[in-house]
Amino acid sequence: MSEIEPGIHLYGEQQNPPVILLHSSQSASTQWRALLKDLVSSHFVIAVDLLGYGQAPKVEFTANFRLEQELPRILSAVESLQLKQPVQLVGHSYGGAVALKLALEKPFEIADVVVYEPVAFHVLPDDSPGMLEIQEISQAMHGRDAKECTRTFVDYWNDAGYFDALPERIQQLMVAQADKVALDFDALLNEPRRLADYSGVDQNLLLLQGDHTRRSAKAVAEALSTVLPNITRESVTAGHMGPLTHPADVNQRILRFLRNQPH
Repeated sequence: MSEIEPGIHLYGEQQNPPVILLHSSQSASTQWRALLKDLVSSHFVIAVDLLGYGQAPKVEFTANFRLEQELPRILSAVESLQLKQPVQLVGHSYGGAVALKLALEKPFEIADVVVYEPVAFHVLPDDSPGMLEIQEISQAMHGRDAKECTRTFVDYWNDAGYFDALPERIQQLMVAQADKVALDFDALLNEPRRLADYSGVDQNLLLLQGDHTRRSAKAVAEALSTVLPNITRESVTAGHMGPLTHPADVNQRILRFLRNQPH
């Protein structure tokens, strides 16, 4: 493994097809550890720690934080590597929303996209059940202490009591990231792009979804499926955290899709 800047980790041979991995909130690029073991034999992997996570720098300007602020580090990495092939993207949850933003804005050539439950909440109508549910969670994370905010977030995406059952060391690491998680919610809810804009994501795209997920994530997947022009959908017997709880099932689908795309 090597790095080109803090939080941008490189694996494999650079002549192989490049793929960028983007993790969920309250996580880091290490969430893709199992996928990396299989992917590195066929791909040049750029595993990104998003701002405020892992070894990445913290957010400098927190006022009006938006998804756009995640992109410059990724663009800089691609430019400095002077890649000769289009890039494939893989993203989970918040990282999936970042992947969709990249695929839409196209700051560099992007080949294919895989997203597991991208939480692009901004595509939902303001009065829809999914939007109202996630706004309630977001509001519950403001004005409360960091530990309570983290408990709310973690239990929502897993199960009630999940956070309290974690080892104290893991709880402390998560609590330390609570401010960035709140910023992620702000970015996801206030992204200026809307549902119709995502018809511009013209890459071949695999949308993975857990059978046992939350209403908000399910609503986003359903909405995106109405506008993405080249979408394939598959479900996994898992919840929103499937890439972490059921990595074998999720990674099998990711690998098959990435390796079967014509280039």
